[in-house]
Amino acid sequence: MHVLQRIAVIADDKDQAFRTVKDTLESELGNNDYSSNAWFDWFVTGGGRWNPTPDSQYDDNEQSMTISYEEDPDKFTSEVNDSIQGRIEEFNTYRKYFNDKNINLDEYLSSYSGHLDYSFELYELGKMIDMLQGKWDFNSCFYDMHHASVNTKHMLDSIDKGVKNWYIVFVDFHF
Repeated sequence: MHVLQRIAVIADDKDQAFRTVKDTLESELGNNDYSSNAWFDWFVTGGGRWNPTPDSQYDDNEQSMTISYEEDPDKFTSEVNDSIQGRIEEFNTYRKYFNDKNINLDEYLSSYSGHLDYSFELYELGKMIDMLQGKWDFNSCFYDMHHASVNTKHMLDSIDKGVKNWYIVFVDFHF
């Protein structure tokens, strides 16, 4: 499956922002000697299949979608808001599916024997908890690489304090 995420980073220019995101994500994938603990198994910086230029969709060096706060604060803010809205929609979908299962949570938890049951009964609840606690995964829609957080507050507070050299780099993640 694929998801588009907006990765925020502080940089001196668009190229540095793009390279920082790409290099950092590549380092998270591990290597032949050490496995990855990342939630994704590959990615395309530059938006991948979401890049509006057909010939650029899998060009891993294509930077046309990268947004600078200094150059276009309205577009930057709109993308941040879109990521938050996307996260809310994902959360509400999980909530609906969990509620539809009509699980007696107290009864389910009381039956815990200390062994894994490999059940997906609480999958949606687990994903909602991940989202509430700020775990970065395929549902996050946004990641602030500078603060290592899915919370947009840290970046926005930084901008309010005068740090304007923020960039959003779009990444197509496969998981």
